[in-house]
Amino acid sequence: MSSSENDEISSKRNNNSDLNRLEKQSVNSSDEIHKEIYKKLKWYENPVLQTSNSNQAKTTTYSSFYSSLYTGLLIVAFLPIILIAFVLFLLLWILPGLGWFYERYAEARDRKKYYPPIDEMKPWGPDNKLIHVVHLRAPESKLPPIVYVSGMGLSMYFVKPLLLKFVEYMDEPVEIISFDPLGYGASEPPNDWNTENAESQRLLLRQVIAKSTLRKPFILFGASAGGLLAHLYCLTYPEDVAGIILTDPTPSTIFEQGSPIGKVLNRACIQCGIMARAASWGLLRPLSFLLHHFSTGDVGDIFRYSHPPLT
Repeated sequence: MSSSENDEISSKRNNNSDLNRLEKQSVNSSDEIHKEIYKKLKWYENPVLQTSNSNQAKTTTYSSFYSSLYTGLLIVAFLPIILIAFVLFLLLWILPGLGWFYERYAEARDRKKYYPPIDEMKPWGPDNKLIHVVHLRAPESKLPPIVYVSGMGLSMYFVKPLLLKFVEYMDEPVEIISFDPLGYGASEPPNDWNTENAESQRLLLRQVIAKSTLRKPFILFGASAGGLLAHLYCLTYPEDVAGIILTDPTPSTIFEQGSPIGKVLNRACIQCGIMARAASWGLLRPLSFLLHHFSTGDVGDIFRYSHPPLT
């Protein structure tokens, strides 16, 4: 290879190296320009970054203070709403839930303590519903049997001891029968409360008398609201009744428009419906202590125990 060719190659290499150097310088200068522009933009967007450390600390402190103050004001503003929501949550979910479990436990406990003997539960109601029947038999009795129809407020749990004491005081043996209607005492509730009326009660009384094979004629003994049912039965089936005894009977005018006793009975039925609803929610037993001691009027009287009168 001639010397001229070598010189030409060397010249080209030098030119290439110069070009590369120039390109690198151009790139470096371009990067520096971009960095300067970025710094300016960053300074424009956030001046705090271009301030001294003391100013940055002060600005950060003020920002934290205002942020904490804003958060505190929000908490103070929403605290009553949060408390109200919490109380509503307790009232609507937790307390009824605990009451429901306590109601189930207390019901099972009371069934063991107060549930009548199994032979007193008879499938004599509509659709073979179980009803609590107390039948004190006296095959050797020569007296007419007695059908005792109790009123509101006394289930067979209270009536049975009174009937036993009544038989004990009699000079001669006497047969007595009594029962709790559907939804009362230990008897099962009806399928539909809207179907319960004086007519359904009369039919149930007729069914119990027929199933018990009671001798006829018998004496009807009605107390309070049971007196109205006994009177209705006597008017419907006079051939079955040898006599009728009424103790403080509910008058037949109760069904007349504007009857004072009808208003009292309607109010009592409304209160019983409220208590039944409260019991289904598990609230009746937990609240019964407060109602017993602090409630007044008819509601308080329901929860204040009083011994049933002796007949």
